[in-house]
Amino acid sequence: MHVVISRKELLRGLHRVQGVVEKRNAMPILSNVLLETKEGGLEMFATDLEIGIRGFYHADVKKPGGAAVSARKLLEILKELPEADIVMATVEDSSFLSIRCGSSQFKIMALSPGDFPKMPVTTGKELPEIPAGLLARMLSKTTYAVGEHDTRYMLNGVNIMVEQVTVPSTKHVLRCVGTDGHRLAVTELDIGDASGTGDLRVIIPKKAAQEIKKLLSELDGEQDEEPRLGITDNQLVLRLSGLLLSARLIEGAYPDYEQVIPVGNDQKVTLDKKGFETAIRRVALLAPDRVNTIHLTFETDRVVLHSSTSDLGEATDELAAQYGGPGFEAVFNARYLLDALASIDGDQVVLELKGSSSPCLIHETGPVRTTCVVMPMKV
Repeated sequence: MHVVISRKELLRGLHRVQGVVEKRNAMPILSNVLLETKEGGLEMFATDLEIGIRGFYHADVKKPGGAAVSARKLLEILKELPEADIVMATVEDSSFLSIRCGSSQFKIMALSPGDFPKMPVTTGKELPEIPAGLLARMLSKTTYAVGEHDTRYMLNGVNIMVEQVTVPSTKHVLRCVGTDGHRLAVTELDIGDASGTGDLRVIIPKKAAQEIKKLLSELDGEQDEEPRLGITDNQLVLRLSGLLLSARLIEGAYPDYEQVIPVGNDQKVTLDKKGFETAIRRVALLAPDRVNTIHLTFETDRVVLHSSTSDLGEATDELAAQYGGPGFEAVFNARYLLDALASIDGDQVVLELKGSSSPCLIHETGPVRTTCVVMPMKV
């Protein structure tokens, strides 16, 4: 292999695969990125066997071929090089990759492309085109609530659904759901005709959702076409502007999340969102580290925030609010409240509650409709 490629183009590809490259040493080859020449450029591929990402990058191909090299080390080398053309070539029977830029030259170990895992390519059921920015927002507003290493393995992923609704009019809705059992996030977006997919319900790993969100956010407004999602029995595939990302689906049935969304929360408290976030962060400084507990006391036209720790002290803050109902106190995890608030756009936020033991419900309207639920804590 012998190619000449701009540093900017090569860096773009390497940054995209870093989140997928396996950091552990269970299979050392998974810490590598596969470089293979194609007509008019270079293709990069990385996988952890659960997620794979492949992209095409323009380059001058002098001699076709390929090599698998350390993704982290190649990125570190490029970061130290000036903005100029990079010359890469396999040497010594393709067991090393030579990297030259100006007066700098490196030689790093390379593995044969034949040893690298293959990326399954499939079509499956394709959803209608979805604007990249809106799909990125849906995932951003959902993934924070997804579980981490939960024994209920379905909770470690984002539940993606396509459903046909008939009220108030017949349309197809894309819905993303994330929960860890302590909080819930649901986003909805009206999409085009998806009758060919039927009612669709799949679960994608949290890591895959985060990588898709990162790609969509980077490319929003730059791509020639909107992203296409394809789904098979065991894979989700994203196609966008020369990029292909595939993710193995999580098997199993997602819990009935709708029963967690409270009804009848008629005590509505309107707050300045930025001021509320600031007050929570201040009071949380003296909240117990493990549970991050803060107390919210709702009174006429104000909310009082309080926290205390036996070995540190206590903190109190107060915030103006639009509220005229009965006074009550509720206890929440400060981190969970901040995560939910960060997913809501706008200057104001409305908390919907029903007494001290009810979950906190937050809605947002717009193209991406959002519902957040934060469960109260018992003290």
